Amino acid sequence: MRSIFTAFLLVLTTAHAASIWHVTGDQEYYLFGTIHVMKPESYPLPKVYEEAFSQCDQLWLEIDQKEMEDTALLLEAQKMMLLPAGEILDQQVSENSLNQMKELAEIAGINLGLFQGLKPWAAVNVLTLTVMQMQGFDVERGLDEHLAGWAERDGIPTQGFESLLWQMRMLDNLGTTYTEEFIEFSTNEMDNVEQLVEQLVSYWQQGDVESLYQQAAFENYREIEQAMLTDRNNNWMGILTNSPQQNSTVCVAVGALHMAGEFGLIEQFKQKGFQVKRLN
Repeated sequence: MRSIFTAFLLVLTTAHAASIWHVTGDQEYYLFGTIHVMKPESYPLPKVYEEAFSQCDQLWLEIDQKEMEDTALLLEAQKMMLLPAGEILDQQVSENSLNQMKELAEIAGINLGLFQGLKPWAAVNVLTLTVMQMQGFDVERGLDEHLAGWAERDGIPTQGFESLLWQMRMLDNLGTTYTEEFIEFSTNEMDNVEQLVEQLVSYWQQGDVESLYQQAAFENYREIEQAMLTDRNNNWMGILTNSPQQNSTVCVAVGALHMAGEFGLIEQFKQKGFQVKRLN
């Protein structure tokens, strides 16, 4: 399933290799390519994760994990997923997109009628996450959350590049402006879930984020790539490099797809003259 969660959350079943890059130059960084949903058997992590993390003086995440504990914020985020009163999901999309969503709901074992109050992008995301959970993945075991726990344990300050509500607005704007493209992108290959997961595992074990990027297949969905990856990567690089802290090692833990591609963090660091080495 080349879904929004393939691009945005990346999944794996085991973590035998490291998606960690050591960046050196005017400032020292460690880049952790993360996964937001994982299986229990993914832990404990390989020793290299602890070794790299022990060098961190501060940790940057996509969002501050403490926001996920704020009930008021979560309720506001959930409201963004709802259609205005009197509107229903079936009326928001073309017949073809509706059929694609019904197929995804069938895989998830859920009647799409239960989602009539949700915006199309929200329904697709919930259904896709349900499919992942059916295969044993757990949102509470994501690598971001795990590293945030280490930071709290070690007294390392953490910061978020974005807020939860900013991310939700980004998805809302994207899913509303490009509704049909979003659904198509999110539901392709939905009958090959097991095969796709195996491919992702293989790429992850090799630390091959470029193949993960190719698997996402953004060629016909450049607006989605621009909003979900490129614009955010550019903003994060500005934050990281415009305020260097010479005596501080900065660790960055964001979704693994943000490392790949022409505008990925790895290539952008190289273009700025930094040396980048993947850890084994």
